[in-house]
Amino acid sequence: MAKSFLKTIELAIRRSFNRHIGAQRIPIVVSSPQLAIAVEDPVRILVLRQDRIGDVLVSVPVIRALRARFTAATIDMVMSPNNITVRDAVDPFINDVIIHQKGLAGLLRTRRTLRARRYDVVIDLMDNASSTSALLIRASRARYAVGIDKENRGIYTHVVPLADRASVHIVDRIARLLWPFAIDPVATDLHLAFPLSEEDKERASSIMRAPSSSAKIFGVNISGSDISRMYSEEGIVEIIDHCRRTHPTVEVVVMAAAQHLDMQQRIGQRTVCRVIPPTSSFRAWAANIAQLDGFFTPDTSSVHLASAFNVPSVVLFVHDRADLMPWYPYASVCFPVETTTGTIAEIPVRDIIRAVDQLLS
Repeated sequence: MAKSFLKTIELAIRRSFNRHIGAQRIPIVVSSPQLAIAVEDPVRILVLRQDRIGDVLVSVPVIRALRARFTAATIDMVMSPNNITVRDAVDPFINDVIIHQKGLAGLLRTRRTLRARRYDVVIDLMDNASSTSALLIRASRARYAVGIDKENRGIYTHVVPLADRASVHIVDRIARLLWPFAIDPVATDLHLAFPLSEEDKERASSIMRAPSSSAKIFGVNISGSDISRMYSEEGIVEIIDHCRRTHPTVEVVVMAAAQHLDMQQRIGQRTVCRVIPPTSSFRAWAANIAQLDGFFTPDTSSVHLASAFNVPSVVLFVHDRADLMPWYPYASVCFPVETTTGTIAEIPVRDIIRAVDQLLS
């Protein structure tokens, strides 16, 4: 109760701050693809994405499109310790990454870096108001600042209308940020991607495919970003046992992050399933997912990898806001299983089994 109250107070303070800092100017509203910002190569562009892993993965199409349009540009990206592990996803399209640390000291370091680099354009990929983005835009002193129209709109020179968050996928929402550069998202490849070398693929194949005698492999990831994003051990065992009985030609493998190794090994022993050794490398994790024929996960960042590799998935979601669409995998086969209250642990196991049967059938 106290934690919820403090969170409410924190959000109220943030909203007040965003309204105050965003009341500086009236931005130009760009409602379709048009050349609203007349910049040409070599232009210096800064992209803000200092939030979570999944946010970086869904931003790849926008950054790829910017690189295709501005081939000689300097495109740098602000990331954070929370998501720097997925730098590989954007590395083919950017020049450098600036790691922003929270706190006053971190802000001052980032501020010095941004001012020294003299960016022409800042693009804020956040579709909710961010006080950090506001401070970084101010610090950059860029001539142009592009963002989605929201309560801190005054920090931008140009905004695009916020698409309906209940019905429009996050990839399509942030793709509107291409409009001011006369880039039409409808005519742009927006598929998700994660680069893998041949060595990455061969290593993953030796782990995932070579030991298997089955034509198809179904990966069951037990790990979530925190305990509220995990399903129960008993529930996972029941799901795997059902798969083995009902789909005997499919091999089920158990996947997990290193911190859940004990639980992973217990599940492997109880279900007599192969356990995939955890890895600290996000690239190796991505390569393992790319080898699968189907994927179960309670973790919504991993599902964007499944989308990138066109691996059909069963994903657990908490859909507790009617005004906000869950971050489903983009343009790929998915059988979502949702709860509108509580945590994913409250989802009935029969609902998950039904979705898994649909995928494997």
